[in-house]
Amino acid sequence: MRITTVFLGLTYFAVAALTAQEKQSVEIGTSLGVTVLSQSGETFTTIGVPVAQGPIPVFGQGTLYATIFAGRSLMIEPQVSFSHLSDASSSVTLLGFGSQVGYLFTPLQRASPYVAANVGLQHLSLDGGSATGLGIGGSVGYRMRVGAGFAVRFEGRYRRWLGDFHGLNEFGFGIGLGGII
Repeated sequence: MRITTVFLGLTYFAVAALTAQEKQSVEIGTSLGVTVLSQSGETFTTIGVPVAQGPIPVFGQGTLYATIFAGRSLMIEPQVSFSHLSDASSSVTLLGFGSQVGYLFTPLQRASPYVAANVGLQHLSLDGGSATGLGIGGSVGYRMRVGAGFAVRFEGRYRRWLGDFHGLNEFGFGIGLGGII
């Protein structure tokens, strides 16, 4: 419960920052790339289109994002992912939420490097059992607008997971593809 409260609190502050600024545009997209998970000397790597983020990327759950550009340099990005697999005897459900707050260094240019702080919440249900974790981290990236309605971004990220996934490190690199509305 405490993990959920922290996640919701951070998301609330991100939305509050958004409402204090003038909305300029929204980018909706997904990404392709690689995620490497590391814990106690063991690693697990996934490559995906769309790329899975979080401590349970086993089933290749895709992450969708909606980046809201507030003011000139502020970007706020809610993220969501969902997977459900089942057969006659068992089922697995993965649900992920994320939020990223970033700063564009050259927002008036067609291309801009950026930095961001991020938080993620992942829930796994497996045949009556469940696990939930909160990941906190950051990312660096480079975003380019292509034409009037398309953007490409290159992003590297790190997240440290807590809760049921305590001690798990997530490293990732993604190429984001988004439409601007």
